[in-house]
This record gives sequence, structure tokens and C-alpha cells, in this order.
Amino acid sequence: KGPAVFECLLPAASGAATAPPDHDRTKRPMVLMVGSFEPRKNHLGVLHAAETLWREGLDFELTFIGGSGWGSEIPDRIAALTQFGRPITVLRNVDQARLDQAYRSARFTVFPSRHEGYGLPVAESLEAGTPAITSDFGSLRELAAGGGALMVDPHDDIALANAMRRLLSNDAELALLRRQIADRPPRTWDDYARELWTLLVAPILLPER
Repeated sequence: KGPAVFECLLPAASGAATAPPDHDRTKRPMVLMVGSFEPRKNHLGVLHAAETLWREGLDFELTFIGGSGWGSEIPDRIAALTQFGRPITVLRNVDQARLDQAYRSARFTVFPSRHEGYGLPVAESLEAGTPAITSDFGSLRELAAGGGALMVDPHDDIALANAMRRLLSNDAELALLRRQIADRPPRTWDDYARELWTLLVAPILLPER
């Protein structure tokens, strides 16, 4: 007989109790991606989708916020697109206040990771009240299932571009996702601790007779 396996999701608050999104309609929309520069995070897929949409004539800026990474392929691609005139900003080692502001200022976030243990940027985006585009599997799907996010196959660049186009072009759909975020039931650290205790500790202290 194998070991018992339980699922206990980490906290992911709703966007209801947070500050409202901070959008300046006089500026071009900003799409935000948070995460270290490494292949599994799928920055290259986001850059390909963004370039597809820029070539179609959509006007938006792309902001990356991340810490350390590895390899030169992602920075080299960003440099090439920036030299071509694409509006891309890269910020590193930002403080929490700047990160929070970026989440609130974004029209939406993208996080189509190909392998993830949890997906903190998606949880942070939803907590800020900002819709997200993320992957349709694993913990990312679990986070998105509560509402406020579009899910895509992270290996499908066309699907990612289509999802970004929808949220850049369709204000009604974006507003619907924001309402879904506000309606998400909050899940706090107390909720997490209580469930974890019930699943792991209580059976040891109070074994079934």
C-alpha cells in the first residue's frame, strides 16, 4: 500500500480587499510578467506573442520584473526587440512597494510557465485585482480555476497570443475577469494552517480507534 497523498493549497487572497487597479487611460496599456529569467518560465513565448501583436498594430508595453536568472537567450531577445523600437522594460530587484504598484498598474499579467511548484506571481496578481493569463495545468490551473484568469497551453505560442489579444482588445472581458477576482473567496494563512493541521498532525495525535 502506497503513502496517502493530500492536497493543501497555499493561501491566495481575493482581490476584494485590496486597492483598486491603478490604470492611467492616457498611457498605453502595460502587460506585466514577474519571474526569474530561465527557460521554464517561458519568457520567449511571451516575447513571441507580444511581437506578433505589435506587428498587428496593437499598442501596449511589456514589463518584466525578475531577479536572477541564467543564460543569455532571453536578454539577447529582449535587447534585439528593444533596439527595433519595441516598448519593453526590464526591472530587477524591485522592492515590495514597487512590485505592488506594478501589479495594480498592469492591464493584466502573463505567467505561462512550463513547470511550476505553485505560481506566486499569479496569486499576487489576483490579490492585486489584476487578471492573469497562465498555464492550464498543475498548481497554476488550481489557482486560475477560482476565476479571474485565462488559461492556455504554455507550449502553444498562438494560444498565448490569442489570449493576450483578447485582453488587450476586449474591455468587457477584462471587466468580467476583474469581477470574478472580487468574488473569489479569500484563503488565508490561518485557513492553510488549519487544513494542514487537520490533514497531517491531527491523525497522529488523535489516531482512529
